[in-house]
Amino acid sequence: MFASNKAWSNAAGAAWVLIAIAVGGLQAARAQTPAASTAPLELAAVDVTRVEPRDIASDVRISGSLAPIRRSTHAARVASTIVELPVKVGDVVRKGDLLVRFDTRALESTLTVRRASAEALTAQLQLAESVLRRTTSLGQSGASTEAATLEAEANVANLAAQLRSKQAEIADAERDLADAEVRAVFDGVVASRPVEQDQTVALNTELLTIVDLSRMEVDAGVPTSRIPMVRVGQPVELTVEGFADRTFSGAVTRISPTAVAGSRAVRVFLAIDNNDRTLKGGMFTTGILKVDERKGVIALPNAAIRQDQTGSFVLKVTEGVLRRQPVVLGTAWTDRGLVAVSGLEAGDVVVSAPLPALEAGMPVVVEGL
Repeated sequence: MFASNKAWSNAAGAAWVLIAIAVGGLQAARAQTPAASTAPLELAAVDVTRVEPRDIASDVRISGSLAPIRRSTHAARVASTIVELPVKVGDVVRKGDLLVRFDTRALESTLTVRRASAEALTAQLQLAESVLRRTTSLGQSGASTEAATLEAEANVANLAAQLRSKQAEIADAERDLADAEVRAVFDGVVASRPVEQDQTVALNTELLTIVDLSRMEVDAGVPTSRIPMVRVGQPVELTVEGFADRTFSGAVTRISPTAVAGSRAVRVFLAIDNNDRTLKGGMFTTGILKVDERKGVIALPNAAIRQDQTGSFVLKVTEGVLRRQPVVLGTAWTDRGLVAVSGLEAGDVVVSAPLPALEAGMPVVVEGL
């Protein structure tokens, strides 16, 4: 019996020792927990963003072929034979330079015939007018009938009408003779010349095309979702095949009122100054059209914006602790992954990395800050 009690006493004592050890370990762990919880979390420089005002614009990528804005296609205004064709494709011409001269012999003959006919009619009209004056005078004295006077008046009117018609024909012949010479209407370059010297051409046959390379145009398509942000006068930077190390500045000059059938794009026309005539028609170009440009905007990456039941906020680093800073969201630039915010000041540092475990009140240390 005594031995049994002694064994029970030893077991109980061992149990109390184990309990004491466990309690001591728990108290020691609890004593160490606050120290561990107050250890600041280390953040890399890439995990945060220092707030600074910036200029932002959405970029719309465009592409298209260059074409001269000003071009003139000359067509034959007379049916004749080309006797002089002093220009070739690629030649530079000045306003007023001769481009084409036609054989004028038939045109001159036609003009001579019509002028002669007009002179004959003029003589007939003068005679008819003299007869009319005499008939009128005789009628007043009773020596001529009223019918004779009316006939004389009709003859004068008829000859006067024929003379006016012949004068119109003379004007047409003179214009045809003038059109026998085709001259440049502006400074430019010969882009095409489908005819040859000594060739007989019909009326309205295409003779040649002159283009002005000093100002080029790009016909580009802009998605309908972005077209509300496009305005006439907006700048564009373009690169052209063959000029890898050079950019060309241009601007929006016109916007089509309708979308292209079968697509979701609107035609936008861009003009580029080309005073040195470096660019040529048909060259392929790509560029970036800057739309919805804003100056001095405070914007943050989308990952910096957090949401809770009370609204949008960011975690701002203040004196080594994360603080909840409410913000109001503004314009979003989806192509850049940025959103405008208000409620922050220049120089504020906020967490911009997607770190959902971070919470307000946590102590942090930012590398390099």
